[in-house]
Amino acid sequence: MFTMTLGEAAQVAGRRFVRVALLPGLIFCFLLVVVASVGGERPPGALLRAWKSQPVEVKAFLVAGFVAAVLLVAAFLDSAQSALLRYAEGRWAGIADRSLGRLGRRCHRLRLLRLADGPAHHLYPPLTRLHEVRPTRLGNILTSAELYPQLRYGIDAVLVWPRLFPLLPGGLLGALATARAELSAHLVRAVLSCAFAVLASCYVAVQGGPPTLLLICLWGGVLLALASYRGALNAAVVYGQHVRVAFDLHRNDLLAVLGEERRPGGEAERDHWKRLCLFWHRGVPTNHQIPPVESPRTAADIPDARSRPGVSLTQVTVAAAAAAGLAAVLVPHL
Repeated sequence: MFTMTLGEAAQVAGRRFVRVALLPGLIFCFLLVVVASVGGERPPGALLRAWKSQPVEVKAFLVAGFVAAVLLVAAFLDSAQSALLRYAEGRWAGIADRSLGRLGRRCHRLRLLRLADGPAHHLYPPLTRLHEVRPTRLGNILTSAELYPQLRYGIDAVLVWPRLFPLLPGGLLGALATARAELSAHLVRAVLSCAFAVLASCYVAVQGGPPTLLLICLWGGVLLALASYRGALNAAVVYGQHVRVAFDLHRNDLLAVLGEERRPGGEAERDHWKRLCLFWHRGVPTNHQIPPVESPRTAADIPDARSRPGVSLTQVTVAAAAAAGLAAVLVPHL
C-alpha cells in the first residue's frame, strides 16, 4: 500500500511537472526559435534551405541542444515556483518595495475602502487589517485566505496548516492540489509571456526586423501575460475557498489527534487555539496568561488613503508596454 501511494504521488508530480513546467517551457523555446528565424536578416526560406543542407550529425546536435534548453527552462520553472508565488504576492524588499510596493498598496487600500460595503471578503483583508494589504491582487486574495482562520477562530494558519494538512480527506486534498497546480501554471505562463515579450521584441529591434513583428511580440506577450495573471487570480480565489473549508470542517480533527478537548465556539475556542499556537511558536505553556494583542490599524490610521489617486501595477505595465512599442516603431523613423 505504501509503495502504491508513492507511485501515485510520482504520477501526480509527473503530470504536474509536464503541465506546469515542461509544456510552457517547450512552447517558450519554440516561439523564440520562430522569432529568431523570422525576425533576422536572412529570410526564413534561406534558413530552411540551410537546415536541409546540414549533415545529420549537425542536425542531431542542434535538436539535442534545443531539447536540453527546454529541459533547463522546465527545471528552473519547477524549482522557482515558490519564489514566483512570493514575488507575485508582492513580498518584495529594497527599492522595489519602496517604489512599486508602496504604489500598489496605496491603490489596493483605496479599492478596499471603495469595496468595504460590497462582497470583498475573499479578495482583500478586512478593514481592521488594512496594514496587511499587499501591493498585488494575488497577494491580497491569498492574504485574505490566510487571515480567515485567525480572525474567525484565533488560529495562526502558518503554524496550524502543516499540522492540519495531513488530516484532510482525499477529496479536499485533491481539490487543493488541483487549485494550487492551476495557480502555478498560470503564474508560469505569465512569467514566460513577459520574458518572451522582452527577449523577442529586443531581438527584432536589434536585428532591424519588421515593426509589425516587433509589436506582435511585445504587445502579444504582454496581453498573454495579463490574461494568464487573470487566470491566476481566479485559481487563487478557488484555492483560498478550499483553505477556508479545510479550517471550518476539520480543525477539530486536529484537536482530536492531539488529544485536546474540543471547546465550544466563540471566545472559548478562540482562546484555546491562541494558547496552542503560542505553545507551538514559543513554547509557552497552555495555562499561561495570553498577553494583550495590539489593536490593528484601521482606515482612520491612514489619513491620506482617500486623498491620493491610486494607480495599479497592471495599468503601469500596460502603459510601459504601449510606450515601449510605440518608441521602438517611431524612433528609427525620426
